Amino acid sequence: EDAIADVAESIRSGWVAMGPKTLRFEGDFAKYTGASWALSVNSATAGLHTVLMALGIGHGDEVITTPMTFASTVNVIIFTGAKPVFADIDRNTLDIVPENIERLITPATKAIMPVHFAGQPCDMDKIEAIAAKHGLAIIEDSAHALGASYKGIKVGSDRGPRHAAVFSFHPTKNITTSEGGMICTGDEEIAERTQVLRQNGMSKGAWNRYAAKGNSNYDIPFPGLKYTMTDIQAAIGISQLKQLEDFNARRREIVAFYMDELADIKGLILPKPAPWEH
Repeated sequence: EDAIADVAESIRSGWVAMGPKTLRFEGDFAKYTGASWALSVNSATAGLHTVLMALGIGHGDEVITTPMTFASTVNVIIFTGAKPVFADIDRNTLDIVPENIERLITPATKAIMPVHFAGQPCDMDKIEAIAAKHGLAIIEDSAHALGASYKGIKVGSDRGPRHAAVFSFHPTKNITTSEGGMICTGDEEIAERTQVLRQNGMSKGAWNRYAAKGNSNYDIPFPGLKYTMTDIQAAIGISQLKQLEDFNARRREIVAFYMDELADIKGLILPKPAPWEH
C-alpha cells in the first residue's frame, strides 16, 4: 500500500520521469549499502554496460568473468566490443575461483566481472588482490546479492578505485521496481561518467533542468545512452527497500526447506555457504 501511495503521489505531482523520488531512492540505497555513490539505471544490464563504458573498455580488450551466470553479464562485454574470457567456478559455492582468474590474465585483460551467484559473495579479498597486482578494474555483478555481506561488509560498499557493484530490481530479485538497477561505487570518476552516460551524454538530467531552481543549459561531453530510472519506479523501490530484510529472511527460510528436502538425493551437488558470507 505504501508503494501504491507513493506511485500515485508521483503521478499526481506531474513529475514521473527521473526526479525527486529517484534521488531519494539513490540516497537510501547508498546509505544501506555503504556506497559513496548509488546511481539508478533502468536495468542491471544497463548498469553493467554503463560501468564498462565509464572505464573505457572496448575493442581489443578482454574481461574475465564466469560462465555460471545470466546472458546479461556476457552480453554487455560484447556490446562494448571487448572479449569475454571465462574462468571456471567452485562446485560448492558456484562462484568464480580467483586462482582461475589469474591464470587467464593477458596483456589485453582490462577488468574482472565476478558474479555473486544466487547472492553468495565471491571471495573478493583474493579477487581484489589479483586486480591490484595486474592493474585491473572490478565490476561486481551483484544482481542477486542485495543484503548479502562479505566478511561482515555489505556487498556494494566502497571497495577502492576502479571498482563498482551493480544490482538488479527485476521482479525475481530481492526487491523490485518492476524493472531497474543500481550502480554503487566509491570511485568518483566512475560516478561522474556514469551520471552523464546514463542520460544520453547530457551533463544535466531533466530534474536539474526543469525543477523550480533548475537551469535548462547543458553540454554533451561524450555520447551516452538512455538508461535512466523513472520516479514511478523509484517510488516502488523506496517502499521495497524498507522491506528488504524481511524479504531476505523469507528467502532464507525457503532455501533451508529445499536444502533439507533435497539433502538425501544421491548424485545431486547442492551449493554450500562460503566461510566469508555473513
